[in-house]
Amino acid sequence: MNRKEKNKLKMDMAHEIYIEENNELIFKKLILNPLLRVLGMLILLIFSAVNHSRIVRLAALTSNAIFSSEHVLGHVTYYTILGVTMGICIMVSLVSLILRSSLDLSNIILLRRAYQIYTIYDFVVFILSTFVCLFFIIMILITPCNISGSSMENTYQDGDRVLLWNIGYTPKDGDVIVFDAAKYLSNPNVDSSGVAVSKETRFFIKRIMAKENDKVSYVPKSLGTGNLFVNDRFVENITRSEYNTMLESLSLGYTLAFEVPKDKVMVFGDNRTPGGSHDSRAIGFIDESEIIGKVLFRFYPFSKIGNPDPDFR
Repeated sequence: MNRKEKNKLKMDMAHEIYIEENNELIFKKLILNPLLRVLGMLILLIFSAVNHSRIVRLAALTSNAIFSSEHVLGHVTYYTILGVTMGICIMVSLVSLILRSSLDLSNIILLRRAYQIYTIYDFVVFILSTFVCLFFIIMILITPCNISGSSMENTYQDGDRVLLWNIGYTPKDGDVIVFDAAKYLSNPNVDSSGVAVSKETRFFIKRIMAKENDKVSYVPKSLGTGNLFVNDRFVENITRSEYNTMLESLSLGYTLAFEVPKDKVMVFGDNRTPGGSHDSRAIGFIDESEIIGKVLFRFYPFSKIGNPDPDFR
């Protein structure tokens, strides 16, 4: 059906003859269509409530990546629009159900107004529900994230924007991930100098260097430093204090070799210069449950779109 035929059909549907012949259908649409939309919104609401803490994190990341502020499209906005959409649908359905039994369905003026109400309702709810569904899909499946700081230089730069994959992710060596570091910081709302910072800064982007069952070993050298190996592969030269931090995070006594326990990962930034990255050398191993997603590729700046090869400093 081409556009001309669609427009003709739409005009016919607004015609008195069509309305008069389909008076029952009009009220069925006003009663059943909103209920079907409520059912879809209810499924989203239940899933969101069960995964509330994750929704809060993903909403903050998404809003910050798109608008450079976590409050524009935060979880409050998401739940508010979801609730308003469900409220409109329920109200339209209930009012239509009540009026159907008391209205004269042969009155063409009333039927025309009912049709006009349905048209307005359908447009408004379509816009709202589309926004909710798109926002939900963006948060849950492929989440945009704004990179802040220099911890991943030279691979990723401050201000780069990347897409994360969230569903069914299993940590793999070498993957670049984003995780919530709030529980690993003494105060996630201030920086090292005590200055207040936004919540977005608690989301760290790092590279996985060791995961469950990997063998980590440390070969001490002079002056309190040593070489760190994972599965006999050299990773970095770190201090004895940094190595002890890793052991403490796993509740291990001093040992020169161990296997990474279940649900734990070691993460480093690509910027390995002193003070260049606040990673497992400072906070120890992290829990897999804190991982938000794996970086798929960089989508901004447009001149650097793609998935860059590791470029360590």
